Amino acid sequence: MRFEITFLHADGDGTAHTADAAEIGALVAWAGRTGVRLRIRPSPAAAGGGSGATGSVAEQ
Repeated sequence: MRFEITFLHADGDGTAHTADAAEIGALVAWAGRTGVRLRIRPSPAAAGGGSGATGSVAEQ
């Protein structure tokens, strides 16, 4: 499964990145060390077999 990760910078710039489940843990750990906020949600192309549905948003 793929996820869309948005780095929520203080300047309002939200840089998006697509990652697989294995990369999520490393990104969350990095964000915790650096204080960068993340928004993680299922990638629209991957959710529901490509139906475009999205799940809930998890923010740190």
